[in-house]
Amino acid sequence: MIILEQDIRYWLALTTLPNIGIKTLLKTASICSVTLSELAQVDTSRLQSIGWHTEQIACLVAPHPFTQKCIDWLSGDNNRTIISYQCKEYPDQLKQIAQAPLLLFAAGNYELLSKPQLAVVGSRAPTYNSLANTNTLVTEVLTQSDLVITSGLALGIDAQSHTAALNFSQCLHNTAMLSGRTIAVLGNGIDVIYPKRHATLSAQIRQNGLLVSEFPPSVMPSPKLFPRRNRIISGLSLGTLVTEARIKSGSLITAKYAIEQGREVFAMPSNINNKQAEGCHWLIKQGAKLCECAQDIFDELPMTSLKTTQKQQAEKKPKQNLATIRLLDSVEPISHKDGANNHTQQDETKNSSLLLQAVDFDVTSIDVIAKRTGQSISALFVQLLEYELRGFITSTSEGYLKLRD
Repeated sequence: MIILEQDIRYWLALTTLPNIGIKTLLKTASICSVTLSELAQVDTSRLQSIGWHTEQIACLVAPHPFTQKCIDWLSGDNNRTIISYQCKEYPDQLKQIAQAPLLLFAAGNYELLSKPQLAVVGSRAPTYNSLANTNTLVTEVLTQSDLVITSGLALGIDAQSHTAALNFSQCLHNTAMLSGRTIAVLGNGIDVIYPKRHATLSAQIRQNGLLVSEFPPSVMPSPKLFPRRNRIISGLSLGTLVTEARIKSGSLITAKYAIEQGREVFAMPSNINNKQAEGCHWLIKQGAKLCECAQDIFDELPMTSLKTTQKQQAEKKPKQNLATIRLLDSVEPISHKDGANNHTQQDETKNSSLLLQAVDFDVTSIDVIAKRTGQSISALFVQLLEYELRGFITSTSEGYLKLRD
């Protein structure tokens, strides 16, 4: 059953025990012949005898500062839920990962957590082609399967993935009452909108899909929290698709987690001159499945498996073929540099003008560039000439071609 208000303080305490994760808690509960929800009732001397420190025991029984905030948040809307590791509503797929979150704060249709999911992640500053390809592929996946699209509500590809899923539902049902097949995993408190420009998108997901976070209300975005979010994105999913990403990016952190969790990794190829896609090309070189269409995903996640229950899928032994092992060994250790002040994100965007972003690595007509930038064709010619002289683009009889970022 869903966690009750009177149990919130206790479960919050479990999430903040110093140097104790889910594996230690489960082992302790087993030794003491109790459930996780009964650990606080175990005699302190018993906990000390099996290695618990005084500080850890004190945290278990002390009042938690977020308790009242959680109670207030939970009572503020019927569409809000707190799911503990012990609840039957906790997703079986997520239980299989190392350091599974003890609590999930959910706003929306929490039943989506039990559905088979595909994670779709990528650049925060994507090219136009990548946005279009992401939209097309997400629509194909939703049309041909029962998969739910899971992402992180970040700028760029994440937002496009969520939007494509919501738009698919609109086209399918042709009604205001939707059942959006998308989950947004947050790297901050469940009541915090980040980035702020996604206020409308997050509201749409909350109403039609699901917002979920392991962080209680009022927790603000922080660089150290985003990799923790990424492990949940991949942990909930049967596979992770990276549609466009640089080498050093949060998307590759998510791919790293997916491999460690025994899940499939897919990467979408692009023009070899596209710096934004270097991470995807590197993943493919290391053994990730090249993805050009939905069928490439279904080949690795057969439709028969998508129709099975999530528990059956989670209990399958993870595939560790040579390509997977090579990819696992090749990805750099997970860092904690992804976040609200992500310098990589700044590096990706600071030298890119709107005009240069509007030109693809394939031939782009002047009419398309004008539409993307909102500028007149006469004004564009002067700027395009400047970029051509600087070696960023070249002109052809049919338009312009980007040479480098």
